[in-house]
Order: sequence, then C-alpha cells, then structure tokens
Amino acid sequence: MIGARIASVRAALEARPAGLVRHVKRVLTEALALGEAWELDPRRVELAVWGHDLFRAEQGAELLRRSRAADVAVTSWDEESPVLLHGPLAARVLATDFGVDDAEVLAAVRDHTLGLARMSTLAKVMLLADKVETAKRRGDFELQGIRRLARRDLDLALLCWADRKLLIERRDGWPSDPRHWHARTVWLEAHRAAGGRPD
Repeated sequence: MIGARIASVRAALEARPAGLVRHVKRVLTEALALGEAWELDPRRVELAVWGHDLFRAEQGAELLRRSRAADVAVTSWDEESPVLLHGPLAARVLATDFGVDDAEVLAAVRDHTLGLARMSTLAKVMLLADKVETAKRRGDFELQGIRRLARRDLDLALLCWADRKLLIERRDGWPSDPRHWHARTVWLEAHRAAGGRPD
C-alpha cells in the first residue's frame, strides 16, 4: 500500500517544474541518509519527501485560494507570506487525495518550513534534509556544520538551524513568524534542561 502511495505522490511531484523536482530529489538523498542514521523506515521518509513540496511552485494568491478551499487554517502571517502554506496544503491534499493516513508523515510535510515545538524524529529529519540538501549547503559552512551535527544530535541541529534563521531575519530586517519563534524557544528550553550550554 505505501509503495503505491509513494508512486502516486512521486508522479504528481515529477509533473512540477524541473528545478523543484531536482531539489526534491536532493532532499530525498539527504533524508534517506539521515533517516538511516536515526533508524527510520525509508518508505515513510520517501513518502514525506515526495509530498513535502507538492505546492511549492504555486504563486501566493493561488496558495491562499487553494488553502482556503481545502479548509487549511490561514493566519495573518500566512497572508503576508503565503509560501508558508505549501506544507500545510500538501499535508491536507496527501490525506484527502492520495489516501495518506500516516499522521507522522503528514505532520512532517505540514511542519517542514517553520518547525513545530514538538516534532517526531521523522519530522525533524524532513525539515533538516530540506534545509541542508546539497545545493543549499554548497559554500555555506554553517549549513555544512548543521548537517554534520544532525547525524549525532537532531535536536541541537534543529536549534542551530533556528538560530541561524533568526539571525538572517534580524540582519535583513525580515519579521520572525511567532510560530517559529515559539518552536525555537521550546527547543532552547529542552536543550538547556538536557544540560546544554545556555549560549
């Protein structure tokens, strides 16, 4: 059953723009390797990866329209930056149109852009693989370091990625989505509680 769903979702994704398809294939390579390190079922990883960017190529107005039509909650932050909806919309469509009923796969797809305070190992792998795939990390020593760190500490890798994201937002004058800020705060508290350094 999961094999048929993977094939169906993959076929839908491969009909998207070529550049997006290449990105997803790079994410798949990264996610399968990271998933193996964390003993995840490669079929579930593959399903999440093929589904995560089904709507990444859509323009903002179309993302908003499709999300509302699919009864995906749209916040004021989503209205300002509709690209944030491509994960939640993909998760909804995977469930309704492709019959995906694996809650962890759907959550991994839904939350791969901003992260969530509480995430499964699969969701963490999905998010990090998307951020550190080959093209994104090329020449970027911070992302290369986050990729290496993810092999031994997913939570700390997530926190480092979140801090990097917030520093870039501050540097470039972009607002920080409160959902991401909340997730980062929870990750930091968990890291400190586990004996991590406060800095």
